[in-house]
Amino acid sequence: METINIQKLIDSDIKFKKIWESDCKNHRVLYFQLDSNEEGIPAHFHPFGEDSAIVVQGELMYDISFEQQLRAEENEIVFGWTNYVHGYHNERAETLHLLIFATPEHNESIYDKGRLLEGEHTYIRQAKITAEMPAIASARMIFSTNIKNMAHGDTLIYDCYKKELQVIAYNEQPLHIQPNYLVIQFKDIVTTDSL
Repeated sequence: METINIQKLIDSDIKFKKIWESDCKNHRVLYFQLDSNEEGIPAHFHPFGEDSAIVVQGELMYDISFEQQLRAEENEIVFGWTNYVHGYHNERAETLHLLIFATPEHNESIYDKGRLLEGEHTYIRQAKITAEMPAIASARMIFSTNIKNMAHGDTLIYDCYKKELQVIAYNEQPLHIQPNYLVIQFKDIVTTDSL
């Protein structure tokens, strides 16, 4: 099991770093540090991929369309599903630290509102990491507070208190899942089955 210390990144001057990538190159975890005087990541969407984020520290102003925003705080997740408009900004003096979970390898970002497919997206936009959090899944990822099935693909565990990310190999059994853990599972095969 590999453990990535996110607190070290928070304490550093590093603004962006790819901290993990799967062997197949289709799954990755990115670390971002955004200050209030920076543009952030403008509203965009992915026609063939996703990127969802955990607020590690600070407060996120999250675009949920080209016209709307919501606030997310530490230990909340925001979801950037396929063809779902999202963006990341910091409007506070405190530095914002994010972990972004992205898939697949060529996750094209489109900033042109005119290219967005029509239709209302009713997906969950935001969730607080708690022991009572329900499993939230898409065709590509599962976010939960326990492990549903190790066969889904690459599995990571984020410890909200220690600010650590554990990478679980296929042949490893994870440690006991604590209430402050978030399990992130990347699916190997894109299916319509949510779990």
